[in-house]
Amino acid sequence: MHRLFSAGRPVAIALLTLFSGFGIAAVGEKVVVSTPPLHSLVATLLEGVDSPGLLFSSGEDIAAPVPSAGAMAAIDGADMVVWAGREYETVLSGLRTLDPSVSFKSLTLGATTPLMSISLPDNADRPSGRHDMRFWLDPRLAGTAVGRIASNLVRVYPDDANRILDNEILLKERLKELEASMREALGSPDGVPLHMPASDVLYLTWRFNLAAPNCPAAAAKVEAFGEVAGPDLYFRMMAAVLADLKACQPSREPAS
Repeated sequence: MHRLFSAGRPVAIALLTLFSGFGIAAVGEKVVVSTPPLHSLVATLLEGVDSPGLLFSSGEDIAAPVPSAGAMAAIDGADMVVWAGREYETVLSGLRTLDPSVSFKSLTLGATTPLMSISLPDNADRPSGRHDMRFWLDPRLAGTAVGRIASNLVRVYPDDANRILDNEILLKERLKELEASMREALGSPDGVPLHMPASDVLYLTWRFNLAAPNCPAAAAKVEAFGEVAGPDLYFRMMAAVLADLKACQPSREPAS
């Protein structure tokens, strides 16, 4: 397995010791994941096999100039690094520049996910050119990501392929049930709106055709920073988000 850094790595590590650790991953973990929602999906796929490491537990972590020495060491020692992409985890955006061999073990989910453009504030119908990387808010896109993650995990854990693939089947079923429950709770018809307004919960507004495109309470929860990491985190987060979305939408009760 290629290592993340080759020439110049000791110098880079020495410089990075200036920064405090902001992840909970440890050296020796075979799979490390950037942020809580993605980590939860990976942890669910690895139930009964192994526990992945979480690299960053706050928004400040992924927006930092460089990873900490601890996060760097965890990445370097891992066989697989799962992240959304450089538009989101800006702290990891320079890793390929430091050593192109990182491409052999990094799984960049945003590279094969149909990401939505973030609308310009003054024109809701014209994209800004930037993307909303929080695709996991759409259970269908989360299911797509799960399929890609599982196939790569099998390469890291070939002896546990059957368990990982069984976990994949169960997780995808849960994601389908989640989407169905969200549609029922929000009164959303199938299909997506032709008009996409600016929204602080972009994927949810698009997929569920929300009457109220903004919901600050829900938007504050969609990255699950500060929550207890693990397999159940994703569905706990989405349940809390759904409760907020329901409260934000106008009542469907007929006027008396």
